[in-house]
Amino acid sequence: MWKLKKEKPKWIVVGEVVAPWGNRGEVKIIPHTEFPERFEQMEAVRLFLKGAEEPLGLFPLESCREHKDGILLKLKDVDSIDQAEKLRHALIKVSVDELMPLPPGRFYIFELIGLECRTESGMKLGVVADVLQTGANDVYLVKPYPEVSRQKEILIPAIPQVVKDIRPEEGLMIIELMDGLLD
Repeated sequence: MWKLKKEKPKWIVVGEVVAPWGNRGEVKIIPHTEFPERFEQMEAVRLFLKGAEEPLGLFPLESCREHKDGILLKLKDVDSIDQAEKLRHALIKVSVDELMPLPPGRFYIFELIGLECRTESGMKLGVVADVLQTGANDVYLVKPYPEVSRQKEILIPAIPQVVKDIRPEEGLMIIELMDGLLD
């Protein structure tokens, strides 16, 4: 039976440095969070180079301001364009404990990946392998168990008519099976 390993991640990406800004060492970041205001509340940011498991360092924030489609950060001891350029593509990550609380019934993607998807009648369909963010509504990509479907994936629209209950603590997502979903 195909099953994803359910492991809580250590770090969650909340932003990415996309460019140096100005000549005093500021960096422009693009937020990867629904809570971009979090940067104004942070005293420091933890930067990771692409692909790194451990942080490059914890950089105290001297200032933070919004700018068009991004945020400009001034990091302590980053005082030139050259120093800021070395941080291009660095990821800003927070620990799971530092995540902003979500309203009831909302979940972070990492909480959904690995959940077993079942119907209301108890039929085991497969495991949530990814969440596709389409704009209108999210779509849960489920890797079906072999006996359930010949399809390589089942696409479950994340709408209340289909997704009836999500219980990360139990490892379950309960859905109402729509006609044609398994064909």
